[in-house]
Amino acid sequence: MSQKVSDLSDVIPYYFFSLVSSCLSLSTGMVMFSWGSWGLLGIIVLSFYVIIPYLLFAVPLQVLFNKHPKKFSLLYLCLYIFFSLLAVFIYSSVLNFDFSMEVLTTMNHYAISLSAALFFWFWDSVFLQGSFRKDCCF
Repeated sequence: MSQKVSDLSDVIPYYFFSLVSSCLSLSTGMVMFSWGSWGLLGIIVLSFYVIIPYLLFAVPLQVLFNKHPKKFSLLYLCLYIFFSLLAVFIYSSVLNFDFSMEVLTTMNHYAISLSAALFFWFWDSVFLQGSFRKDCCF
């Protein structure tokens, strides 16, 4: 039991770096392509805004995937995209109090979902899949 706790505590900083890098990357992309005048303030604000869906949807997947680490796996990317589409739909529906399917007709929904999945998959592969010790399983 203590070995599992020790192994988990060794990996937690990598989860944190992956999450923070993903949030900053997605926020920077969103500011560059849509909120250009916001600059650094927009990146900081959006980072706090996008951390919630990452924590609720992507991190649990990341923990599951890291039981069998594969660096830059296309299967993992496809699953991240699927759950990102779902997360962006739910998150935007809840924030806008609009549970209609109209959000699926906007290009922003797909652009944000794909970007969120790509950034998270990339940073997950860099920080966790490549750094994860092979002898560590929990």
